[in-house]
Amino acid sequence: MKVSRIAAQAGLLAMPLLLAGPADAQSSPRPNPFANAKSWAFQLKNLGTEQQAKIAASPFDLVVIDSSQFDATREIPLTKEEVERLKRKPDGSRRLVISYFSVGEAESYRYYWKPEWSRSKPSWVGKENKEWKENFLVKYWEPAWQNIVYGSPTSFVDRVLAQGFDGFYVDRADAYYYYGDTKVMRDRMADFIVKLTTYMRKQKPDVAILIQNAEELLDRPAYVSAIDGIAKEDLLYGITHKEEPNKKSDVDWSSKLLIDAQKAGKKIFVIEYLTRPAYVTDAKQRLDAMGFVMYTGPRGLAALHDGLGGDGPRRGPLDPTPENPSLTQGIVGKAKDKAFELKQKAKQGIDAAKQKAKAVLKKSEPKTAQ
Repeated sequence: MKVSRIAAQAGLLAMPLLLAGPADAQSSPRPNPFANAKSWAFQLKNLGTEQQAKIAASPFDLVVIDSSQFDATREIPLTKEEVERLKRKPDGSRRLVISYFSVGEAESYRYYWKPEWSRSKPSWVGKENKEWKENFLVKYWEPAWQNIVYGSPTSFVDRVLAQGFDGFYVDRADAYYYYGDTKVMRDRMADFIVKLTTYMRKQKPDVAILIQNAEELLDRPAYVSAIDGIAKEDLLYGITHKEEPNKKSDVDWSSKLLIDAQKAGKKIFVIEYLTRPAYVTDAKQRLDAMGFVMYTGPRGLAALHDGLGGDGPRRGPLDPTPENPSLTQGIVGKAKDKAFELKQKAKQGIDAAKQKAKAVLKKSEPKTAQ
């Protein structure tokens, strides 16, 4: 796997429609659909009726969800009516609802996956993602894959737009990492994104386009013009998938690229997978200072977290992935924290005892004659 708060006033509810053709839509200035977003959330799993009601009742200006829910045997696309209900906030104002999809991985539970591919994969399908089962790396530059993603009424993009989504949350734009992370591979991805978003804007001129990660591509002007925002995972914490601060050099490197994109008119969102209140508070203060919009959620993305009370989301049985904290690991983590706390207290006690002993010895020393 791995946004706009539309103002409540009725006069501002409508999104701007561009009348330009595809070339103009790519090059001309356009209103950023995420410009006024002050909050966002992200949920990929567990999108049944109950969870949809919770999403609709949430306060978020932007919600990222999957375009389908899944039972044990099939994919069930959300209906246009379901998507429309999710767009309405409790106060009656409008929120953006955009659909997740991956440009760098094929998912064997999607409508486009042919049964025979599970026995013998096409040449453009690679290895399975160890963290997200049934997700397979693809040669994203291959026409066979790009034709599945966009370009016809049966392509993924067209189906999602027909469901009524406001736009797309594009994941795995950083799939070039798995092909040597060369300039050629980065250029291939950037070119793919430009072609893809040109098509999206032709189909829906006010489409909202958010790209996850892939900061390395932000030095390409055409790529930057092709998107409306960036969603960065683990900017301040958890780059190792452990709940710990990132190295300053990593934070500084990504932050500079994101700030440059922000200066170019792009909206920056950050998701931090945090549970410790002190970390949540620190991340919120630092990201607010940069003008980035933060969401803290469970790494498994199986439920929303409202952020009330300042604490992080609880881990749950739908959350764990092989290299990420599970409910059991969370209990172990708390035990480790407690052990560390006791160790520190013991050390402080030993230090205090040593100081006291030194003071007693000093008092008992015989005074020297004057």
